[in-house]
Amino acid sequence: MTLIRNAVEAKARLCGWTVEHRREAECTALVLTRDGWELYIAYDQGKAFSASLTYPGSTYPSVLSLGLVSRYLSGNRAQMSAVRRRQRIVCGGKAGVVEDIIPDDRYRVRLVVHYDDNSVGEPYTTFVRAEQEEVAV
Repeated sequence: MTLIRNAVEAKARLCGWTVEHRREAECTALVLTRDGWELYIAYDQGKAFSASLTYPGSTYPSVLSLGLVSRYLSGNRAQMSAVRRRQRIVCGGKAGVVEDIIPDDRYRVRLVVHYDDNSVGEPYTTFVRAEQEEVAV
């Protein structure tokens, strides 16, 4: 997939990302940040060759396929920020932990949830709620 630097930068700005240009030893990079998310795209002679994604609250980036960059750039901002990885949630009466957050398109964001019954599901963020801790009386 070809990610043209100017097009990526323009789309990022339109979608509310802060854009930073970095010159590294072996490449140039666009570093995009929004709501604790950081998207790093490395370029060599104007051609993107790698991308990584750092989730909110994480210090370690994950490798991101160049083909998925556009999904994260235009992902629904409110839904991407609604939950965090490792957060406990409830969906349809089942409790579990969010393992991943994946924008499907600019309207919907899917979660990968490992439920307490050892099953795995992929609900949309609009179908989950944060698990409330019980308060001792």
